Amino acid sequence: MSNRIEYNGHVIEPRTRLKGKPQSWTLEVHITPLGRRTGVRRCRAPNTYASEALAVDRCLEFGRRIVDGKLQPVDRA
Repeated sequence: MSNRIEYNGHVIEPRTRLKGKPQSWTLEVHITPLGRRTGVRRCRAPNTYASEALAVDRCLEFGRRIVDGKLQPVDRA
């Protein structure tokens, strides 16, 4: 099942991962201009969440805010 969405000319794809001790899900999102395979922005924040579903929801919101220009995160290299 893909959690990717299209939003304002971009594809937003959550890339959460399960971290250990204590177990929590990370906040990372990949944002790609629609119709392109290059130009992917990989953005993350230090936030963690108790469930994967909650992390995915927060990733999508994070991505929408980035696309809207409301956040200027540091892209992950």
